[in-house]
Amino acid sequence: MKILIFSGSPRKGNSETLCNRMKELLEKKGAETEIILLREKNIQRCNGCVEYCNKNMKCQHNDDMDSLMKKMTDANGYVFVLPNYFAMPPGLFKDFIDKCSILYTAQTNLTSKRAAVISVGTDKPQIEKNVRNVSENFCKTLKIKVVATGAFVSRSELKGNYNDIFENGLNLDIEEELEKMASKLHKSMKYEGGELITC
Repeated sequence: MKILIFSGSPRKGNSETLCNRMKELLEKKGAETEIILLREKNIQRCNGCVEYCNKNMKCQHNDDMDSLMKKMTDANGYVFVLPNYFAMPPGLFKDFIDKCSILYTAQTNLTSKRAAVISVGTDKPQIEKNVRNVSENFCKTLKIKVVATGAFVSRSELKGNYNDIFENGLNLDIEEELEKMASKLHKSMKYEGGELITC
């Protein structure tokens, strides 16, 4: 069982801290995980060159998206963790979403994939809307089934304390909620006859 954990934040902070915790929780359950920090990847902005990508099923840009999409097709599940920017994901994650359009155009079969979506920010209703946007607009379009979601209140200025999301007193049940999310994602995949299936 391979689960990719994506951080969609342009900086080291709350999102990456949550990625690390989800990695710990999922690996305790026996899953193989990989954290992908999108800020460390070369993801060129989509130029809308559909005449090329629709025909060739690849992007003209020589960036990291080919390898990321290959990882996505090979993995069994995903965790998407991202900050809230005006009730939407940040530009970095949006660029990633836009470049995933090739998966949609190529009719890549992702129906067996399962995902958890987590967002952090200072405004609870906006954070929750961000989660819905990513769950329904991105995952649903690619036919990825979202089995767990989380929206956690954070502070923008961490002052070097990357564990602030767990220590700021704004999410009293955060550990319990993350454990539930990890369990839901893990339980949505199981083995029968030695073969991994999803349910």
